Amino acid sequence: MSTLQTEELLTDVMDAFKVRFPLINNITTDFDGSSAKLGQTITARVSSLPTVQDYDATNYGYETNAADANGLTSDVSVTLNRHKHVPVKIDYIDQISTKRDLYNETIGNLAYSLGKEAFDHAMSLIVEAGFSYEVTEALADTDKDTLSSLSKTLNANGAAPVGRFGIVNSDTYNALEADQRISSGDYYGQSRTSNGYGQLSNVAGFENIYEYPDMPANTINLAGFFGTREAMVMAARIPNDVEQLANRVGIPSISKVDTVTDADTGLSLMGITWQKSGVFDVYTTLVWVYGMAAGRLGGAAGAGLDKAGVKLVTA
Repeated sequence: MSTLQTEELLTDVMDAFKVRFPLINNITTDFDGSSAKLGQTITARVSSLPTVQDYDATNYGYETNAADANGLTSDVSVTLNRHKHVPVKIDYIDQISTKRDLYNETIGNLAYSLGKEAFDHAMSLIVEAGFSYEVTEALADTDKDTLSSLSKTLNANGAAPVGRFGIVNSDTYNALEADQRISSGDYYGQSRTSNGYGQLSNVAGFENIYEYPDMPANTINLAGFFGTREAMVMAARIPNDVEQLANRVGIPSISKVDTVTDADTGLSLMGITWQKSGVFDVYTTLVWVYGMAAGRLGGAAGAGLDKAGVKLVTA
């Protein structure tokens, strides 16, 4: 039987996490491998669009009203207020000699649990106090025209025209998929594949629209959320190394700490492994600290990140 290393576990969970939590590829993120404390504030930067100018043949030519590159980004404060982990028992997931692909099954489940917790938190921020703009549509009337209305609202708000995404509940997704203009091969040719969660691509101005069965109603009959990466900011770090504290006070460490950072996203996860005294079972918990900021950021309508997102509400 092969030996499972914590680094291998972290790397495999990271790979599965990116697949099962695609939201991180659609929002603004501030990830790195540094450590941070729970409650610490991270200053992330959100990009904005420059304004197109007329050529000035009389005075300054191409220099007229040039945007300051530094001014094309704005600071957004994100509080790392969520310290989450998912513990596993090593001798359980090391049973890779079984006919089942137990290791990969478990890796997928760990990634799903971490991703779903963060995803659910992100969806909980889509409320009236967070995002001001919305499109109201009866479920029976939800179709490609609905998507066009959502895109029109984002256009009117000056949202970035590329990188737009949507997240909808299952009823809404089924209604969209039932529109022949979306599902027919004569148009977009979109249909559900082997993945139980549907995904539409490159439809009505949105690069991706994801089905999420657990989309919360948030007391506003929320059926979906559409926006650009500027609508939501996520910052994540790893907690302070528990081994460092033991070394500082000169006592033997009772755990092994490993950290893995994804080269593509900068996302880091920490693994803390220890052996239970007496029974000698080995446990590992996968840990991160994160926070999110979205929408109006406590300001008035249109403030902060508000104009980069629009709610879809069921009539």
